[in-house]
Amino acid sequence: MRDSTMANSIVEYTLSNQTNESISIINYGARLTSWITQIDNEKCNIILSYPDLNDYLSDPYYLGAIAGPYANRISNAQIHIDNKVCILDQNEGSNQLHGGQKALSDLFWQLDYHQKNALSLSITLPDGYNGYPGKTTFNVLYSFTTSNNDQSKLDIKFTITSNKKTIAGPTSHPYFNLNGSNNSAYGHVLKLAGAHYTPINTHAIPSGLILPVANTPFDYTSARVLNTTDKLDHNFLIEQTLNLHTVKQHATLKSADEKLALNVLSNYPAIQVYTGHHLKNPFKAFDGICLEPQFCPDSPNNPHFPFSYITPQVPLQTHISYCLTNFKS
Repeated sequence: MRDSTMANSIVEYTLSNQTNESISIINYGARLTSWITQIDNEKCNIILSYPDLNDYLSDPYYLGAIAGPYANRISNAQIHIDNKVCILDQNEGSNQLHGGQKALSDLFWQLDYHQKNALSLSITLPDGYNGYPGKTTFNVLYSFTTSNNDQSKLDIKFTITSNKKTIAGPTSHPYFNLNGSNNSAYGHVLKLAGAHYTPINTHAIPSGLILPVANTPFDYTSARVLNTTDKLDHNFLIEQTLNLHTVKQHATLKSADEKLALNVLSNYPAIQVYTGHHLKNPFKAFDGICLEPQFCPDSPNNPHFPFSYITPQVPLQTHISYCLTNFKS
């Protein structure tokens, strides 16, 4: 565990697994700050990170953060719950992105417990925070283990409770680069389980349509090498009927040299794929790829999108797994 020099409290926690890989997480935004694996006898961080923990306090890219309460975009920063209009905080033009200003990504979370391979953090937002109804508590449990075939597995489990009917749907926002931190993300091989996607307008808001990816530039159902024409910030549906009881394959990302493969699984119905083409200093465009299981953007305003409200009787429990296979360690 490592504390920053700031008086107000960034704390970094490290988890390790049976194959001596490690991940680190800070309490600010419950952010994943490193994932260290070994390739050809050299240690390699497979996610984008700042060299100084204090840099996360002014990060505009949601680097490794828990994004939410509701990940992605909500059109006109408005939702309706039981015929009542809820005005949310606007932070991307007239829309809301990742929960608004000073949302889950930019607040300090409380430590529940820290063990060798597990970390639990929680935060409670007051009723009306950024426009969201209900006093709502978010818990995230990070677990870092090794499977029988020496695959490293990072499980991220969310439990969200509220005293009012409300919406939530947080996700994890690391930028993966399996090619090594000094290399572009070009050349990765991407395969998605989603046979449908949600087209968007110029403000990245879904049109409301659900279209097949077949015969479009968004067909990654067969593995494809990412190149300069692949500028993705799009949502792909894994299933059109909500089933939060089953964890499903969402995506596979392989390094250009095929030494590393990352499988992404979740009980969420969709995944946002972002190729990092808007990254700027101190990073460069396409330095990392985000694979973010979630509800579709703007789901509360599109009744035919798979989605579930939270009520005092029914919490939301979601699960994301990032599974890393190292073929030549």
